[in-house]
Amino acid sequence: MFSVTSALGGSVEGDLNNNYENSTVDSNNDTVNNNYNATGAGSPAPVMSAIAPTVMGGGGNDSCLMPRSGGVSLSIVGVSAGNAIQDEHCNRRKNARLLGAPQTVGGLGLQVSAISVLCQDPTVFRSMMLANTPCPISDTKTGKLLMGKAAINKYRENPAQYVVGYKRDRQFWDTLLRVGEEDYEEEVVEDTGPKLSISDRFRTSKQRTRTNGSAED
Repeated sequence: MFSVTSALGGSVEGDLNNNYENSTVDSNNDTVNNNYNATGAGSPAPVMSAIAPTVMGGGGNDSCLMPRSGGVSLSIVGVSAGNAIQDEHCNRRKNARLLGAPQTVGGLGLQVSAISVLCQDPTVFRSMMLANTPCPISDTKTGKLLMGKAAINKYRENPAQYVVGYKRDRQFWDTLLRVGEEDYEEEVVEDTGPKLSISDRFRTSKQRTRTNGSAED
């Protein structure tokens, strides 16, 4: 099978032999201009990658360092950075655990100090107050530790100074502590009667029932 292909070119003048003397060759050559925007022919350059670094805590899982990292990519440059910050609530819990844990397990055995550390959180302070177990406070005049009703009375003297989170929720604390109202001490009547346990009362009532039944018989 033969194929015939026609080719169009410039004119050739001269002898068609190996002697190229006195010959003229005309050809039509087109100039092609290729514009390369990047490494890919005719395609735009890809955006530079900004990979956020991985920040590891110094103490592993027992560390209160919170890693933060980020990055920004532009058409010609990319920037990334990372650091670590302290978690305030995590540090507070660890300090309270160290203070309150028994000495046999590596703690200090200071329960009141551990509660005082946790009470530095406004949410914990409010929860303790609503549970009728107010956070303890020291009386600088007498050097005594105030708890319960005595601590509440101390709060009422200067709530802005002693109540954690007072400025954030002032109306709530003024209503709960009855700030500005006169505090009337209720008289407590002491029960001087015989104090029997539940089992003793049950046995006594049972014995009385048996005695009354035998008397009626």
